[in-house]
Amino acid sequence: MLRRLLFLLSVPMLLGSCEKEADATTPLVSQATFEAHIQGRSWLESWEEEQPGSDIKVFRPETANLPVSRPRYGFQLDADGVFIGRGPSPDDGIAVYPGRWLMEGNQLVRVTPSGQSTGYGLQIISLENEVLKLRQVE
Repeated sequence: MLRRLLFLLSVPMLLGSCEKEADATTPLVSQATFEAHIQGRSWLESWEEEQPGSDIKVFRPETANLPVSRPRYGFQLDADGVFIGRGPSPDDGIAVYPGRWLMEGNQLVRVTPSGQSTGYGLQIISLENEVLKLRQVE
């Protein structure tokens, strides 16, 4: 009887602690926030902050004080729809990957690399305290 009572009392606590899935109709980042804090800035992957096994990538502004590392993956979304991706080159330099981007829906940036007809999506998971979390989707 006591076990059952404890179980029934713990269910609301467990349910209340579950993260709610983002509603596809509710933007995680407003248009004004996107334009002021994401667009036009260079973002670098902060792999040190990523969770092992997670598909969520963590990015910080290029101006952040990140530890010295091999060239990091990064990107910039310019206001005119120009995408500039960057990553390590074969000689440990930085390779630049140009393309185009556009918003698709309320929380998805669609990227099409130059010279390709199909691209990929970057789902915005969150933007808090200069930390941008994204998930790459088809």
